Amino acid sequence: MKVLVTGASGFLGNSVVRAAAAAGHQVIALVRPTANVGRLAWPEVVEVIKGDLRQKGAWRDHLDIDVVVHLAAAPSGDLATQFAGTVQATENLVDCLPLKALRRFVHISSFSVYDYSSRPRRRTIDETAALEPKPEARDAYTITKMLQERLVAERCEDAGLECIIIRPGAIYGPGKDWDYGTAVSFKSLDLLFGPFGAFRLTYVDNCADAIVKAIDADVGTARVFNIVDDDCPSLWKFHNACRRAGAHTGYVVPIPWVFVAALGRSVRLLNRLAFRNRAKLPELLEYRRQQARWRPLRYSNALARKVLGWTPSIGLAEGIARIVALKKDPAD
Repeated sequence: MKVLVTGASGFLGNSVVRAAAAAGHQVIALVRPTANVGRLAWPEVVEVIKGDLRQKGAWRDHLDIDVVVHLAAAPSGDLATQFAGTVQATENLVDCLPLKALRRFVHISSFSVYDYSSRPRRRTIDETAALEPKPEARDAYTITKMLQERLVAERCEDAGLECIIIRPGAIYGPGKDWDYGTAVSFKSLDLLFGPFGAFRLTYVDNCADAIVKAIDADVGTARVFNIVDDDCPSLWKFHNACRRAGAHTGYVVPIPWVFVAALGRSVRLLNRLAFRNRAKLPELLEYRRQQARWRPLRYSNALARKVLGWTPSIGLAEGIARIVALKKDPAD
């Protein structure tokens, strides 16, 4: 099929383009105007177009396609920056697409949309888990990803277009190591918050493979898929495994979740009493954001394995070896 991949030059997008081309799809890769495409080493059959979805430019002339894989988003910056790069960009895209003529829209969302303040069934976050009811109490990323997901779902429904939503966990790989699970580092000490909770990891190539399978899989009535690898290690296990593989880490100082939560609740109470909830708190101290990052929970990929026929091919040990190898030799 002819597949448009937005955000193609990003960390995940790069892998999606390669995986989609390897699967035999005709890939059109939409990249930022400033992207250095030469370093991506894509197959020659990939058609590359440059454009900014925030602006209605020449990229609109390349929309004779079957499927969209929409990865483009702004993962950082203030709310205005992320809104423009995530929500406004998505609105421009869906306004220009021939939605009724497409076969499928594959939208890449995030685990950030879930509500971590409530207790899910069996303490497991799966596709039935509740969504965050107060995104404004979290951060700009949660706000914009929820708005983006809702926008895509509503516009596809209005057009009668099948929309598949992929919600990856923490995507890791060469160039993205999540500080080996560390919350804060002090010289030779690494503080791990909630060290025994599962780290919702997915290796970048595993995640890309799931997305490519979603392009043409027979999904039945399923519409949302969580993507995490089979082995979601604890933060402590991940940190130790990276250290044994040769990563330059500090000595672990584990801070159990009960203490992190107690600190967060205390700061929240102080903010309410002394500042009427107006004080802007860093993530380490904001209780709702603490819950989203460090509350001990489990994560399921059962639906993606069953319906998409997806099996993560890169295991934890190999994934860690790859990220550590890049740190040792950045030139590669």
